[in-house]
Amino acid sequence: MVENIGPHVCSFYMGGWGTAEMAWADDAAELLPEAEFPRKMSSNLFLEDGTVVGRALIQFGDTADGFTANLTVYFPRSCPQHVLEHHMRHYAVEFRNWIVAAAAARA
Repeated sequence: MVENIGPHVCSFYMGGWGTAEMAWADDAAELLPEAEFPRKMSSNLFLEDGTVVGRALIQFGDTADGFTANLTVYFPRSCPQHVLEHHMRHYAVEFRNWIVAAAAARA
């Protein structure tokens, strides 16, 4: 995938959804209770040579009015704060667009 990470364009791959490669997510500090967030997905973000450059942990739970989500992306500690802030805004818009499209498809 090609995506903006802050003001930069980055090409990376995502994979390993639901495989043993994702054992890191089992101990993630951000992991929420299964009872409240039963749908979870995690992935590594990696370069063509296999170098992991980030991770994603996506968790969904049902509510009386629909659902709630906890979306986490991990970047290296050395990543500048402005890049993180830009990507958080991008991530929010990206998921909003997917949610709006899913709601429209169900209508």
